Amino acid sequence: MTKSQQKTLRSIQTILSESPVKSHQVQILKQNQAHSALLSTIQELLPENSQAHCLSAQLKYDNLIVHTDSSAWAAKLRFQLTALLPTLRRQDGYHLATKLTVRIQPQQVTKSKKQLAQGHMDQETAQQIRELASAIPDENLRQRWLKLAECADDTAQTDNHKK
Repeated sequence: MTKSQQKTLRSIQTILSESPVKSHQVQILKQNQAHSALLSTIQELLPENSQAHCLSAQLKYDNLIVHTDSSAWAAKLRFQLTALLPTLRRQDGYHLATKLTVRIQPQQVTKSKKQLAQGHMDQETAQQIRELASAIPDENLRQRWLKLAECADDTAQTDNHKK
């Protein structure tokens, strides 16, 4: 492709606005931008130590809904935001906010590859996998199942060395 034929990068908003099914997608994009703007506004009003615990925010009719990461922070943010609600109402677009709801949204715990690899398989499960593998006609797939069964042997050896 020559330089004159290279396409310029377009924003997601531009792509969605040109899409034939754009109305729903553009609406979702705008709603997401509004939630992000509200969250930024609220975080700016909060004390520095509370900002990171305010995970998301949205305004539904007259109800300001804020999500936090724990019940302890929910109580703190409820008091802080109640005091800040009049200040927020004076800002453009948030004059309808008269109610406050603080909800808890625990952070999702994702396991690292190392944590997943630390799972233990007992010898009985390994034997069942070997039996299943013996019935698989595809050699490549059978070898993969046998390799999985070897994990139990490796786990048993590791456990014996720890003792």
